[in-house]
Amino acid sequence: MSMAESQEIMKGGEKPTTFTYDEALEMLKARDAEWEEKIAKANTLIEFQKMTISQSDSVIVKLEEQSNLDTLMLLAQRKQIDLLKARDEANEKMLLLVEKKWYENTYLWLALGFVLGKI
Repeated sequence: MSMAESQEIMKGGEKPTTFTYDEALEMLKARDAEWEEKIAKANTLIEFQKMTISQSDSVIVKLEEQSNLDTLMLLAQRKQIDLLKARDEANEKMLLLVEKKWYENTYLWLALGFVLGKI
């Protein structure tokens, strides 16, 4: 209620019912000045929002690029893991080929030589 009272126009302590042309023009100029200030503030806010949006867009682009790089890294790591698994399997097969057979045991031939030598 106090805001409504503070916005009322008073002339000589009374609420006027009519205004002269000059008084009306002054009130219109005052109202226009208030609106110009509000519009200037709004334009400033709009400019700040535009700057924020452009900065956000650049951050989004950088994050998308980083995401693509991370995806490529994950794919490369997956391929590297697959290659290492394949190499491990190949090494296991090579170990089976390289392992000595029972008949290649030198102690067995030594013992067999002693036995055959005694006969």
